[in-house]
Amino acid sequence: MIEKLLLTIVILRTAWQIFLEVLNLLYSTNPKSRIPDMLKDRFTPEVIEKSRSYLKDRTRLKVVSQIVQMFATIYLVLHGLPLLERLFMVYSPLLQAFLFFGALGLILYAVNLPFRLYSIFVIESNYGFNTATKRTFLRDQILTVSLIVAFSMVLIPLLLWLLSHPVWWWQASILVFGFILFFWFIQPLLIAPLFYKFTELEDEELKKKIREFIKKASVKILKIYKVNASKRTKKQNAYVTGIGRSRRLVLYDTLMDYPQDELLAVVGHELGHHVKKHIQKDVLLFSIYAMFQLYLTNFLYRQILKSGAFNVQRPHTIFVYSLLFVSAIAYLLQPLVNYFSRRMEYEADEFSAKLTNTPTSMISALKRLVKANLSNPDPHPLYKVWYYSHPAPGERIKALSRSIRSES
Repeated sequence: MIEKLLLTIVILRTAWQIFLEVLNLLYSTNPKSRIPDMLKDRFTPEVIEKSRSYLKDRTRLKVVSQIVQMFATIYLVLHGLPLLERLFMVYSPLLQAFLFFGALGLILYAVNLPFRLYSIFVIESNYGFNTATKRTFLRDQILTVSLIVAFSMVLIPLLLWLLSHPVWWWQASILVFGFILFFWFIQPLLIAPLFYKFTELEDEELKKKIREFIKKASVKILKIYKVNASKRTKKQNAYVTGIGRSRRLVLYDTLMDYPQDELLAVVGHELGHHVKKHIQKDVLLFSIYAMFQLYLTNFLYRQILKSGAFNVQRPHTIFVYSLLFVSAIAYLLQPLVNYFSRRMEYEADEFSAKLTNTPTSMISALKRLVKANLSNPDPHPLYKVWYYSHPAPGERIKALSRSIRSES
């Protein structure tokens, strides 16, 4: 019964994912699809055609990858996970867990790698975004796997200790909260520099104006960095990261050609996230979300343990089955999580407009970003609700335009 339920949930989730992808593609590439009026000055017919072609290519890849992942999950549920458990049964419990998760990680990595390669070196390259060499990609993969292994050396023994208790979800929730804070602190100091080169902003005039912005926003940021994102992509971004003494403002070097007023508007948006305490709200929201998932995982873990479902015995194997259940169920909460995220983005846009004394620069920067990144100007409403952590470009510009009219 439990086996059939899990397989049904996995299949239904994949079917829904594919439905949303196809729905969004048909809606956005329909010749009658309307480009928002506020984007028409940047979205020429050539840009529209290129944006739609980019969406088609990415959607096709997503659908194929979702189907492959579904079949891989079904195989693991029916055969793969019990086989891995039996394969390592002769070793000590801790070594069993290390080998089990290592083998499972390799399988999942092998399933996803072809799609990642195709996305970067075919699709992103075809549209002029990718600048990463195969050597850079290989180095990134080695670093990523090394970090996962390093963290696993601590997390797997911790997991086995938690699973030895009848009720462990609340202890795990506390540990997850602590890990989030720890990761937020060390990520800009130790992890990000492994992948990117960070240098202090050389443009003294720009740095001075950003410092004035930071002071005006009453945000404590110690450093302003430029990152060599152009080594991997031509896409553009900026962000504030870290907590406490690790907090810093980071600008992609691909943003440096922006007019200064637009770049400052983008900086104002990122500062808005901190002034509005969005980082703290994100941590709180994620912690509650994780607590809910861990509670469900603990409940399902006990049910599988009692029923003897899936013909497995080891705690780490039962945990993975429980996690598969919960990840499929938690997918239903994605629209709620993204709803709160979109609200925060609107607040950050509004803050930027007030900080720069006009929404015009932020509107112009958004238009430039949308065109440069070939963003979908008109996604399907249901797709937006389910997947968009940021409001659609037209909606953000419309909200900023309303603030112009309210000021006049």
